[in-house]
Amino acid sequence: MLNRFHFFLFCSITMMPACQRPPISSANDLEPTYRAMQAVYDAFTAAYKQADPAAVASLYTEDAYYLEPGRPIFSGRDSIKANFSPFLSRFEPGKGPNITFEIIERQLSGRQGYDIGYYLFDGKRSGKFIVLWQQLPNGEWKIRADGYSYLNP
Repeated sequence: MLNRFHFFLFCSITMMPACQRPPISSANDLEPTYRAMQAVYDAFTAAYKQADPAAVASLYTEDAYYLEPGRPIFSGRDSIKANFSPFLSRFEPGKGPNITFEIIERQLSGRQGYDIGYYLFDGKRSGKFIVLWQQLPNGEWKIRADGYSYLNP
């Protein structure tokens, strides 16, 4: 009986490291990723200001999804570009809408993550969104899925 106990104790001690959770990344470890994601939001803001649907669509993965209220799901970068075109074509380059983003929560796990937050037009909360992120093999972060809804005035 003592041998079984020692065997169990030995297995428990030697297997313990394999069962532990990986260390949680510190904010410093994630800072390059946060900067890369912010650069995408900044590029989105600039593309809106330039009324450039191709630049907006380039921020999404080739096979991304775009979920707009009351519409079917748009799939693929070309479809997403076509969806942004009618809206942004109403503006002259450099005079497009001023959109910014307020992140409420961000979670990352490996090469994927999500943001939940508000989008703002001219500094005013206009709607809420969820963005799913994917890191490409080249290290670049792109939007894999994007869904939003409006806020009631």
